[in-house]
Amino acid sequence: MSANKMTKCTTNWDTKLFLIAGVFMLVNTVCLWLRHFSGYQMSLLWAAVPAIIGLAASVLGILKLYPRVSIQAPLYARGGAYFAYGSSASLLIAAIWIFISSVFGEGISDSRSFGFSLLIGSFMICMVLSFIFNAAAFLVNRVTRSIGLLLLIPVTCWGAMLAVIITQGFNAGLSLDFYTNGVIGCAFLLIAFVTAKTGRAIIR
Repeated sequence: MSANKMTKCTTNWDTKLFLIAGVFMLVNTVCLWLRHFSGYQMSLLWAAVPAIIGLAASVLGILKLYPRVSIQAPLYARGGAYFAYGSSASLLIAAIWIFISSVFGEGISDSRSFGFSLLIGSFMICMVLSFIFNAAAFLVNRVTRSIGLLLLIPVTCWGAMLAVIITQGFNAGLSLDFYTNGVIGCAFLLIAFVTAKTGRAIIR
């Protein structure tokens, strides 16, 4: 495959994946607000599914960003890819857990088990580290520095959630997703816009 074709393919996929991630995170935010603040009885599954799709798309988007930084910042790029694989594995297991508990069990409740909480915690840690490594890789290049700054927005949101989890408990930390998921969704949409705008501006 020629360099031009590889650039075009990579750019198309990272843009599309972050666009999907942003849309589904905003859908998740709407579902969370409807479930919590309206009188409509909505299963938590309606909010969980868009979040899983959105976060999975962002993980794949991170992996598709790898060619943009793999040459100039290979250490950061590899670290980001490894943690992205780790977060995707945790997210996949959590998704299977949710599906099985919803279809064959009593569904998802607000009182989460220790195992499920551990999976979510593992996902969050790996995801935060993946975004940090990729943000650092993009920040070293003037052309793509804006992508690095946008990648720090989800990091800040997840960092705030982790801080609340440590100080006030797991459920208190996750309750912030009423607000942070909307901000993260907007950040993903902006990343999609910037990657489409930069086009062929891949780090060489």
